[in-house]
Amino acid sequence: MRAVAAVVLAAALACARTAADHEVLGDREYATAAYADALAEYQLGLNAGSGKADLHAKAAAAALHTGDFILAAEQYRALARDDQSRAGEAADGLERVVRGAVAGNDRVALADALLGLREVAPNRPLGPYARVVALDAAAAGNTADALAYLPSAIATAPDARSADSLLFVYGLAAAMARDCATATVVFQGVLRRERQPLVLDAAREGVARCALFRGEAALAAGRPIDAEEWFRRASTPGAAVEVMRAAYLGLGDVALARGDVAGAVDLYQQALAGGIPGDSLSQRAQDKLNAVGKPDTALAPLQP
Repeated sequence: MRAVAAVVLAAALACARTAADHEVLGDREYATAAYADALAEYQLGLNAGSGKADLHAKAAAAALHTGDFILAAEQYRALARDDQSRAGEAADGLERVVRGAVAGNDRVALADALLGLREVAPNRPLGPYARVVALDAAAAGNTADALAYLPSAIATAPDARSADSLLFVYGLAAAMARDCATATVVFQGVLRRERQPLVLDAAREGVARCALFRGEAALAAGRPIDAEEWFRRASTPGAAVEVMRAAYLGLGDVALARGDVAGAVDLYQQALAGGIPGDSLSQRAQDKLNAVGKPDTALAPLQP
């Protein structure tokens, strides 16, 4: 019973400790390089109450030493939120987290730390680290983060060819976000400079795909004249086969809207060409041909 009472008393005393008590204990542990124990005390202090800015800074430093980069980033961001006068200190700490996360290949922590830097010190250059996060975001389909980090990555690219490769990725992210006005300008810039041959064909495809999106949007908005121009751009050489087929489908709708049934039939049949029986574009083209009373002919190779 005495042993149980002692445990209960110790627990009660621990709960009764103030934030200042935990900070002092944490400082003692930190001074002996017992960083995990120091971090535990600082976290208990944060849970206990007041004086949080100092504890956030100390917890962040201890977390850095233990390799917990996500927690370190979180604490430096909290430091800046609790005391804006220490934003510079928080930004310096976040840069240390970035370097540690890169060395440890901790992509999640790196993204977290860079996000913190954007919040805490928006004018501070992110340097080459932005490239890692930007490309990870683009690969994951996270267009918001890709579009946020790619400008910094492009600005700090080591050479013109690398910059154009990243610019191409920026165009892809903008296209995925359906911001085709931006994507088209970006792709055309990459094509005009011709500094990175590896992405030129893909950039041409990007221009055509964006033209298709804009044609479909114009047609849906009841602007067939505008739509026709975009669809013609989408069907030019360099476009992917499925983009060209979809563009012919759109051009057929434009022709039908003008009352040109024969022209529409011809274009719908071009949308069938190069497809696989039963694929979605073939089915749509077949439905449209049936609607105007012209069943399809055998599928033929697509002629750009």
